[in-house]
Amino acid sequence: MGKYASWNELEKNVPISYKEKATPESYRTGMNGIAPTGLKVKEGRVNHYRDGVDGKGEIVVAGYKRAMFE
Repeated sequence: MGKYASWNELEKNVPISYKEKATPESYRTGMNGIAPTGLKVKEGRVNHYRDGVDGKGEIVVAGYKRAMFE
């Protein structure tokens, strides 16, 4: 998050970036990349990840604000 020049910029852009990059496909790719030979991530885990990140960009920003500034 250090690439933002101001809080307003972070608050505006992180939810967009989070939505674009925190996808089930990126999770699947990353997990399969570290999986032991011959194994792959379970689809149930991919679905659970999707359910856990949908619409959560604003929550990420709020959590960061709470952790760093309040």
